[in-house]
Amino acid sequence: MIVEAAFKVIAKDGFEGLRTRDIARLVGINSATLHHHFPTKENLIEGVANLLLSRFRAEAAAVEDETAVEALDRQWKDAIVYYMDRPEMLGVYREFVGRAPRDPAIRRLVQRLHAGWQADVIETLKKGRNDGSFRADLDLESAARIIISTVWGLVAQIFSTKDDFKAGFHELTTWLIAEQEDKRSAKTIRRK
Repeated sequence: MIVEAAFKVIAKDGFEGLRTRDIARLVGINSATLHHHFPTKENLIEGVANLLLSRFRAEAAAVEDETAVEALDRQWKDAIVYYMDRPEMLGVYREFVGRAPRDPAIRRLVQRLHAGWQADVIETLKKGRNDGSFRADLDLESAARIIISTVWGLVAQIFSTKDDFKAGFHELTTWLIAEQEDKRSAKTIRRK
């Protein structure tokens, strides 16, 4: 209950609005009880990061036997769902990312959140590269960074629309497979 209350406060008011005495009041306990469970504000923030991570993991269920292209499409759709239907999750994530450059403890938490996301994207790209769906010369880590940066860029632009996401994702998917098509087209053009 304490972590959930802190999560909601960060989503609504940012880290600036996070005061342990207010969280204790919201939960119906005194500050001493809150500090028994979370001795420092940093411990409480870590609890919020763990809650955010568990929510992302709970909702990121891979589908058995999906192709790499289907997995990537599912990941795109997940990003749209978070943006459109779960803005509080992205609000909390934005707060963590915004503070990470100035706060080493939060930077470590964000790195942990980001590492799981990057691992999922790399696994999808690897599967697609191995089955021939994606470019054979694809640098998995660099491509994952580009994908994550694009998704994060769309999320950070708080005025992005569903169509903005779809267009960006279409361009990224085309980039992942386009080289194969371009080579075939270039050979056809040279033959003519």
